[in-house]
Amino acid sequence: MKKLIFLILVAVAAWYGWKHYPELMNRAPSNVLVIQNQTGRTMTRIRFTADGQSQAREELADGAEVSIPFKVANDSDLQLVWEWKEQMGEKSWRGGLASRGPVVARHILTIDSDGQVMYRAEAKTGTPQSN
Repeated sequence: MKKLIFLILVAVAAWYGWKHYPELMNRAPSNVLVIQNQTGRTMTRIRFTADGQSQAREELADGAEVSIPFKVANDSDLQLVWEWKEQMGEKSWRGGLASRGPVVARHILTIDSDGQVMYRAEAKTGTPQSN
């Protein structure tokens, strides 16, 4: 019985490796979004979208920053939507450009006390990494 279970596990692993071989062996580097909260308030319900793919963070304290790795299949602008913990209403920003490659970048969004977003991008250098 143990041999049969082991054989089934090996067969499933082999099938998975066969079907996903290109994804497993070709790990492309990713862009990174860095959100810096310099607002004096807590940001909540943060949603980031690039190339139709969204990622969310529940909360970002004042003075904190978060890094979000992401990949895009097409050139795309960036969109950030958030709320304040201390105030009603939703804020949003759209801009920048995430390129599908071959150069990936670190996109830095600094949000100030007025809710204005300062955007800058830096090329990522060095060996390809997932962040």
